[in-house]
Amino acid sequence: MKNLSLIFLILLISFSGRCSHLMGGEIVVQNDQVGNYEIILTLYRDVSGILLNSNQTLKVFDAGGNQVSTIVSSLDSSTFHPVFGIPNMSLLPNNSYGTEICFYSAIFPCFIPGDYTVTWNNCCRNPSIANLINPGALSMFLDCSFTVDLTTTTSSPYFLSPPIVCVPVNTPWQYNPLPFDEEGDSLSWSLDVPYDYVPGAFPNGYPIVGYSVPPSLAGGSLTINPYTGQLSWTASVTGNYVYTVICEEYRNGLKLGEIRRDMQFIVLPNGNLPSLSNLNNFTTDSNGIPFVECMANNPVNLDLTVIDSSSFFIAFDGIGEIFDDSLNPMTYSIISSNNPYEKQFNLSWTPNNSDEREEPYIITTRFFNGTFSMDYTFFIYVNGDNTGISERNPSHSLKSFPNPTSGSFVSEITLQKSQNIEYFISNKEGKVICLKNIFMQSGNNKVPFDVNLPSGLYFISMKLENGQVFSDKILFKN
Repeated sequence: MKNLSLIFLILLISFSGRCSHLMGGEIVVQNDQVGNYEIILTLYRDVSGILLNSNQTLKVFDAGGNQVSTIVSSLDSSTFHPVFGIPNMSLLPNNSYGTEICFYSAIFPCFIPGDYTVTWNNCCRNPSIANLINPGALSMFLDCSFTVDLTTTTSSPYFLSPPIVCVPVNTPWQYNPLPFDEEGDSLSWSLDVPYDYVPGAFPNGYPIVGYSVPPSLAGGSLTINPYTGQLSWTASVTGNYVYTVICEEYRNGLKLGEIRRDMQFIVLPNGNLPSLSNLNNFTTDSNGIPFVECMANNPVNLDLTVIDSSSFFIAFDGIGEIFDDSLNPMTYSIISSNNPYEKQFNLSWTPNNSDEREEPYIITTRFFNGTFSMDYTFFIYVNGDNTGISERNPSHSLKSFPNPTSGSFVSEITLQKSQNIEYFISNKEGKVICLKNIFMQSGNNKVPFDVNLPSGLYFISMKLENGQVFSDKILFKN
C-alpha cells in the first residue's frame, strides 16, 4: 500500500503540473412550478489548477436554433449541492484525487411551450488528456435539452451519484452515475464524443475531431448499460482520459430532452478493488441486472459480502432514491467478520403501500478502499399483492427479446381482456417508424417482428384501448 501511495503521489504531481482547472461538468433543469425553470450548472475542478469564476454565462436556444436568453448563473459558497448534498466548493467525498465541486444556479422564466436547449462552454481543456489531439486548445462544451409544458411540471433527469475520478489499470471496474427522473419518465444511457465550442453551430457545440475511445484490454472496452447507466471498463494504459455520457428522457416513447455529462478518468497503476463475493447469489433478469422482488409492508434485506485483499478499510455508500427517502429510507449495518479483509453489509428496507409501482427502484452500492471504488447496481421491485409475489416479468410489463437484436425479435405482453392494440416502433428522436393495429386475446401474447433498422436504440410501444401505453427499449446491433 505504501508503494502504491507513493506511485499515486508522484503521478498526481505529474498530472497536476500540466492540468488546467476543469475536469468535467453537467447541466440539469429543475421545474417545480409552471413557467419557472431553475438551471443548475455543476463543474468539477482540479484543486491544483485555476480557480473558477464566481459567475458563469449560460445561453438558451429554442428548437429553431434562435438564442432566446443569456443567463448569468452565480456561485454561492454558503449553499449545498441540491442533489449530492455536498457543500458548494468542497472536495468530492471518497475521492483520492483533489476534485472540487462547484455549482451555479439561475432562474429561466418561460411561458412559451416548446423544446429548448441550454448551453455552457469554457476554454480550455486539460492539456494532459491522452485521448484528444491538442486538448489544451479545445473548449469544454455542455448542454441540456428540455421541454417547456405549461400544463405540468417537467424537469430534466439528474445524477444521484458524484463522479469517480480514479481508475486502476488492467482491472475490471464499474461506476454508476445513477441518473434519475422525478416524474418517472423512461431514461436511456449512451456514450458520446465530447464536444467543443464552435461559433455558429447549433447550439454552438460540435463533436471533437480526433477523439479516440479510452484504451482497454481485450473484452474490457468502455461501455455503458443502457438500462441502469452503469459504466464498465478495463483500462489498459495509465493516463488522463475524457468521456461523455448522454442521458435521454422519454415519455410514452417520445423524447422530452437529454443531458450531457463530461468527465475525466485518471488511470493509475495496478491496484486492488473491493468486490462482492456473493453476487452470484442474486437472481438476474434477461439483461443481466441483479434484482430483488418484495411485497409492500414486508421487509427486504440484501446481505452483501465484500472482500479486498489489499486493505482493512472498506467504506460503503448507498446511492438511489430509497436511500434518500427522508420518511422511509433504506438503511445498512455492518456485520462482524473473522476475516480482516472482508466486510459484511446488511441493507434493510420495508416499503409502504405508497412505494408500490411497476418500475423498479434502482440502487447502487459503492465500496471504497481509500484509493479506488467499485459500484454494483440492483433493481428492487415492490408489489402490492399481499397474497404472494407476482410472476410478472421482472423488467417490464412489455418485454422484447432477444435484446440486443439484429432485426428479428418477439415482444411479449399479458392482457387482462381481449382488445385491439395499437403498436408502434419509434427511434430515439420520437419519430414513429412503424405503426400497426392488431387484435390480441386475453392472457399472454407474443408478437413477432422482423425489421431492418440501422444500429441504435429504439422503442417498442403498445397502446391499450383505455389509452394506457407500455414501452420497452430495444437495441439494434447490425
